[in-house]
Amino acid sequence: MQIADPLGVPGAPLETLQAVLTHLEGANLTGGRLILVRDRQGDRGDARYGAVVTLGNHAVVTVPAFGPHYGRAGAQALAELTRWAGERGMPVREAAVNPADLTRILGEPDPGEVLRVIAASNPSDPAIYTALPPRRPDEDDWEA
Repeated sequence: MQIADPLGVPGAPLETLQAVLTHLEGANLTGGRLILVRDRQGDRGDARYGAVVTLGNHAVVTVPAFGPHYGRAGAQALAELTRWAGERGMPVREAAVNPADLTRILGEPDPGEVLRVIAASNPSDPAIYTALPPRRPDEDDWEA
């Protein structure tokens, strides 16, 4: 499997989303899949997510930058990425990995590990990701 260098900036959801959308603009997404990789089993409310987009024998990997762990922007970017995939007919799958492994697997993707994450992924309902409210308040919500 050919894997591009990871896209995005760790912890920067909107920048990472834009990097993914720009990178895949105009690509043939037929048969592609969006695999969301998270760091917590059974706790989506504070999970960090990265993504793997498979396109035939190629994979595009993002750094961990999506999900409620990163506040409103993280939840919003996760929802937008999921909607984007759905609008293009890409099934959404999910894989949970050990929190200590998330950054390593997505930050320095090894083809064997990425293939194991893909194999371990399960079909997922996209509505799970579009309905997640962030648990952490943004700075502008804090009282002075």
